Formats: sequence, C-alpha cells, structure tokens
Amino acid sequence: MHRRPSGVGVALATGFAALGFAACSPAAAPKEEPVFIDVSAVFGATDQRDRAQARFADEASRLFLRLAESGDLAAMTAQVRAGYAVDTPGEQDVTPLLAYVAYVRPVRADVVAHLLALGADPTRSLANGMSLLNAVARARDPQLLPVLLKAGVSPDARLPVQGETFLSVAIREGNTDLALALLQAGARADLPTEDGSLPLLLATGMGNWIVADALLRAGARIDAPRLAHALKLSPPAPDTPQGRAHAAVAARQLRP
Repeated sequence: MHRRPSGVGVALATGFAALGFAACSPAAAPKEEPVFIDVSAVFGATDQRDRAQARFADEASRLFLRLAESGDLAAMTAQVRAGYAVDTPGEQDVTPLLAYVAYVRPVRADVVAHLLALGADPTRSLANGMSLLNAVARARDPQLLPVLLKAGVSPDARLPVQGETFLSVAIREGNTDLALALLQAGARADLPTEDGSLPLLLATGMGNWIVADALLRAGARIDAPRLAHALKLSPPAPDTPQGRAHAAVAARQLRP
C-alpha cells in the first residue's frame, strides 16, 4: 500500500510487488501515480534542491534538474533527444541522477526510473568514488533497489572505480537484506570482484553465515579447506539466525 508524502516526509515503495506505480481503482480510468522513496537513511531527509542546482554551472543541467524535480518526464525526454547528455558532470563529478536522489525530497520512483531509461549510469562515481549503488548498499532499508531492478540495472552490476560488484559491496557493508535481495533477483553467486574475491569468501570472512548459506543455496562453489577454516573461527551463538545459518553451512560442507 502506498502513502502520499506529508511535508518533507515520504512514502515507502517496499518489496518486489510494489514496483513502479500505485495501483488504480478498477472502476477508475487508468492513471499512473508516482511512488515516493525514502532515501533519508543515506542522504538526509531535508529537501535541498537549491544545492542540486548549485552543483551545475551549465544552464542545460539546471533545466534538466528542474524538470526532474517537477516530474516532467516528457520534457526530460525531449531535452535528451535534443542532445543533452544525461550524465553531464557537475561539481565533483556529480551527475543529475545523483544530485536528484541526494537533494530532492521526496524522491519519485518514476523519475529515478526515467533517468535510468534515458541512459543515466547508476555505477558512475563521484570524485570520491561514491556511486548510487554504493549508497544503496549502505542503506539498511534499500528502497531504491526495486526501482533499479525494474529499470534494468543488473544485480551483477560492477562498480568500476573499486572493482567491486553490487553484491560484494552489499556484503562488505554488512547489508544482509540487500545481499539476499540481489541473490533473489538473480545475482551470480560466484561472480568475483576485479581482485578475484568471491562472494562466499567475503561473506565467511565477515562472519555473515546467513549470506554464506544463501550463496551456497544459489550455487556458490565450495573451497573446502577455506570453508572449514572459516567455520572454526568465532562461531556465532547457536540459537541465533547467524548461528542456525552457520550450522546449515557446516552441514552442507560435510556432504559428499
């Protein structure tokens, strides 16, 4: 169920069943209503669209952001078709996509999806290496994930600056819910980072047995000696979610 925003507050678009737009009444004419996303866990709750404008010196980008802020998707499309580059960099390499999500409240899911459809790159990073996917991984309630997936962002997306994958970043950030959601969405359990680190090795190294168990169920290969060593290091309390997952991984590791 979707709620409309009150003041600066936002409604949450949660779960894979709540993608895109609010449902229409069967008796009413079809009407698409925007879904709003809470990204305040990462970027802050205050509307600061003036700061978004200030990050760009060129008037074309300022106009594009104003259109995004107002939700004028048709005009955004027209500007891109007329030659505007949707990932035009501003101060510290911020792009309109990042500026919109970081500074405009409430964030509209349809605007984010439209930016992606117009070619905005969610892996493109700021000067400090931060990208939209890093921010989603750091959020403990990743409302942007369903929007990204619906817009065609691959669960196996790579973050070029760090050489990480979306899944490896989620694991390193300790974001279990996101890692599980990415696996459910089809992320490859054995896709390595650029330095060759495998998701299972990352998960066991961090003691995240819930993710390790999910990776094994998703087909991750077992390096028996390394897994046996990891299982012996600081095992979690048995009567906890991590402890039960630890026992499940141990049982799987012992299978012939």
